[in-house]
Amino acid sequence: MIFDEAIRPLSWPSRSAAGEDADVAQRFLAGDRQAIRTVDSWILRAAWPFERRLRHRWDDVLQDVRLEITRLLAQGRFHGDSSLKTYLFRVVSHTCVDQVRALTRRPTENLDDLAGIDQPLAPGPSPADREADRDLLLRVLDRVPGECRSMWKMLASGVSYREMSDRMAVAPGTLRVRVLRCREKATRVRSELLAGSRGNGSSRIAPIKSGGNANDLR
Repeated sequence: MIFDEAIRPLSWPSRSAAGEDADVAQRFLAGDRQAIRTVDSWILRAAWPFERRLRHRWDDVLQDVRLEITRLLAQGRFHGDSSLKTYLFRVVSHTCVDQVRALTRRPTENLDDLAGIDQPLAPGPSPADREADRDLLLRVLDRVPGECRSMWKMLASGVSYREMSDRMAVAPGTLRVRVLRCREKATRVRSELLAGSRGNGSSRIAPIKSGGNANDLR
């Protein structure tokens, strides 16, 4: 979550720009509150021009930005060619631009397609379709590591990253990277399962008999 107080400027001890940037990055990954507030203030300023276009999923956008910044810093992708603030502004801008482009790629309705707008709405998913979706979720849960299921369960119950890092004895920055990798793993597994079902000429995923449980996210 982006702290509300992040919009207030913070002062850091006087030192060389490169040394200060490296210190901020390291402290951010280690979960230092002052460093997190500093980075959050940069994120909010850089993302502000995109807020109107992305307001319907603004919190998700900010979370995606935070995860991307954490991933890049953890991988040592910041080399000091520019200031850390300038580097993060570029990351935020690129991430927000990608989100806006994704919106514009969504198909728009043609007026001819609205001719039957006064007709009854199409029925929702059938019980069979809902069961297939549930089976797919269970298979995804079955294939991801148990640590991923545990983290998702904590997030779903409202546990903050700070509380999770204390429980798991890992730095908040490391925790965010793990959550990101779990999400990428789940997305990849889901795509593989759907591709396999299409390859078998079936639109349904056979139910699993053991492993992940939908209650893991409750």
